[in-house]
Amino acid sequence: MSLSPYPAGLVRRLAAAVYDLFLLVGLWLLSGLLLLPFHGGHAVDGQNLWVRLYFLFIPYLFFSWFWMHGGQTLGMKAWRMQLRNHDGGPVQWHQAVIRYIAAWLSWLSIAGMLWCLIDSQRRTLQDIASRTELVVLPRGE
Repeated sequence: MSLSPYPAGLVRRLAAAVYDLFLLVGLWLLSGLLLLPFHGGHAVDGQNLWVRLYFLFIPYLFFSWFWMHGGQTLGMKAWRMQLRNHDGGPVQWHQAVIRYIAAWLSWLSIAGMLWCLIDSQRRTLQDIASRTELVVLPRGE
């Protein structure tokens, strides 16, 4: 087994995404509860632009905080992956913004995620756009 980090493959990326999705659903539920007092305890109109932006901003806060503070979401930690700057350093704020936007486009088109199957460095389009890399850490790191 290699002792140095190597690029994460598609299956590992998808597995970590499933883990993180469970956490995001919980965050969305809590975020919805926070809106109830502002709407008299009634359901929030999902057609409202501000509500939609609010619910898009929640995952951005989740991912960007973890990416910039250690490079690992809980799903990434479970699968021993870490997001790094292209030079191995921590992810910067502007990279987190670019990565989040590119990830949405990547997931919606599916092609952006599948790109890692043909890229020699196993990068997805969000990796390329944000100049980051998702690596698998050796056991025990």
